[in-house]
Amino acid sequence: MVHRPSDSRLLNSLLSNEKDYYKQLLVLLDTYSQQSLSTFAAYASASPTPVARAVIAVAGSFAGADDALRRYAASVEAWQAELRALKDLEEDVGNVLRDREILVTRLIKLSKNQKPTRDSFIGTFGSSIGDLSQTSLNSFSSPGPSPSKLGAAQAELQACEAHLALKEKELDQLRASAVRRGLEARCKAMVECGWNWGEMGKEGLRALEGIENIASRATDG
Repeated sequence: MVHRPSDSRLLNSLLSNEKDYYKQLLVLLDTYSQQSLSTFAAYASASPTPVARAVIAVAGSFAGADDALRRYAASVEAWQAELRALKDLEEDVGNVLRDREILVTRLIKLSKNQKPTRDSFIGTFGSSIGDLSQTSLNSFSSPGPSPSKLGAAQAELQACEAHLALKEKELDQLRASAVRRGLEARCKAMVECGWNWGEMGKEGLRALEGIENIASRATDG
């Protein structure tokens, strides 16, 4: 099985930028939006009653739009959680890959110290596939590392390969499910946010109809 080392730089870049995006959404909602709504209230307090009512009503629509955007921001935060879980598993796979490289290097060094004989090759290639590894371990003559050391190194590598295969399968599954769950929730929140913004916009327009009527009467007079 060919193992492709996972390059986590793209995932790290995505996660970093999503964090910045989420932070800026919170700054917008918790700071600038609140300041804007406060100034609406202050302006309305010094305006004629009909205008004040319209301004306050529209400001309420803006606040409702902000609430919808806040729910979208929550979906961005949930998406980040999916990415963090994916990043953690990618790091686990990377650690297993590094362990595998160490074990491969160790096995190569042990194998180089073996001194095979003619009989060892005949015995090795005359064996069944199932007995191949054990035969190869016992067929080399001394001097060199003991068969037990070489056998232990092979067993460790085989165990690492099996563990790595499981981790890579788990990573593939998590990558697919994380992208689906995270982005699906975000898209649904976006749909809901858009619908709410449309409703808040209609509500604000209805509130402004009173001012339009006042302006028309003033022009006619």
